[in-house]
Amino acid sequence: MKTETLESALETAACLWEAVLTLRDHPATDPDAIALALAIRETCNVIGTASLRLTVVGWTDAVEAAWSAVSDRYDLSFDWDFVPDWIVRHIDWSDPAHPTIRPEPLPPDPDPAANSGPVAAASSGLRPPVPEGN
Repeated sequence: MKTETLESALETAACLWEAVLTLRDHPATDPDAIALALAIRETCNVIGTASLRLTVVGWTDAVEAAWSAVSDRYDLSFDWDFVPDWIVRHIDWSDPAHPTIRPEPLPPDPDPAANSGPVAAASSGLRPPVPEGN
């Protein structure tokens, strides 16, 4: 691994860990932020801080991939804005023993009306053979 790539990954991992600790220890006053803080605290209680830190480091590639897709048009900072927002949007804390990255949702169907009707009937050219003698 190149030095600059390694340094970038280490910085991303540090930003992730810092964001998790901030989300846990200094939540905003809205109910969703407080619920998230409690979920992160529960995960720390269940698996321990060291295990959670290793889990969070495992999200580095996903965050870097997400950042590379938007960095040229993202107006806020990577560490203080993008990373915490990514955690809020992408991490499922519902199982305190296994916080995981949520799967990406399927893209919306470009033409839902075309796919909402009944299944088409078989073509008239696909009739079963007629037994001889009938």
